[in-house]
Amino acid sequence: MTALTRNWLGRAAAVAGLAALGVFGAVFFVAAEATRAWVYTAGFLVALGAVVLAAAARLREHRERPTLRPLTRLGWWAVGLAAGGAVLLVGGPLLMRLFVAATETGFVPASPALLALGAMLAAGIVAATAWFRRAERSLLVLLTIIPALFALYFLVGEFVFPH
Repeated sequence: MTALTRNWLGRAAAVAGLAALGVFGAVFFVAAEATRAWVYTAGFLVALGAVVLAAAARLREHRERPTLRPLTRLGWWAVGLAAGGAVLLVGGPLLMRLFVAATETGFVPASPALLALGAMLAAGIVAATAWFRRAERSLLVLLTIIPALFALYFLVGEFVFPH
C-alpha cells in the first residue's frame, strides 16, 4: 500500500476505496428498498473509480505509457477469460437448447450464465494480478476488470437484496 500512496492519484484511490466501503456499509442502514438499491449501485461505481485511480497511480509511479495489447502471459489469460465469459453469456442459451435437444433428458449440468459469471470473475482476478503484480500496462487488460466488478455487483446483490 505504501507504493500506492506515493502520488496524489494513489492517495485519491485509497480515499475512494475507503469511501466505497463506507457506502457499502450505509446500504444496511437505509430503510427504503429503492434508495438502498441506489446506494448499493453508487458504492460499486465508487469502487470502480478507485480501481481506475489505482491503475493510473501505478502507471504514473513507474512512468510507463499504457499499451493496447497485453504484455504478460497473465494479461493474455485475463483477456481470454473475459472473451470466453462474453461468449458464454451471449451464446449460452443457444448452447443450452442444443444440449437439451441432443440428450433428450432435460438434464443440464451447469447453467451457462453461472459459467460466464465465473469466467468474468476469474478474468478480473487475473487482470488485477497482472496489472498490479506483474507490471502489465495494457488498457485491454484493465478493461477486463469492469465485467468482473459488474459480475461481483450482481452476485453480491443477490445476497443483499433477497427475493
